[in-house]
Amino acid sequence: MDKLVHAGLYSVLGATLGWGRRRDVSPPPHWVLLGVGALYGATDEWHQGFVRGRVPDWGDWFADVAGVTLGYWGIVWVLGWLARRKEETRTKVVDVSQ
Repeated sequence: MDKLVHAGLYSVLGATLGWGRRRDVSPPPHWVLLGVGALYGATDEWHQGFVRGRVPDWGDWFADVAGVTLGYWGIVWVLGWLARRKEETRTKVVDVSQ
């Protein structure tokens, strides 16, 4: 259950990174943003070593990276699909003569 929580929370981070990339005029490459999410998860795990009762865990970090990746590519796909659908609707010719 712990790993699902990690993945779920980090999927929000991934989706936010993907959404931000879509809105940027000159977006960075995908791998940079995924790397930022993975690095954030790594620093989060490292900081747990300084908290009483918490320990860094590689498994949690892998769940973090999986969550960032799923959230990122999920929102990139959804936003791309919506943009294509909007473009199709905008360019569709409607015959009102019938």
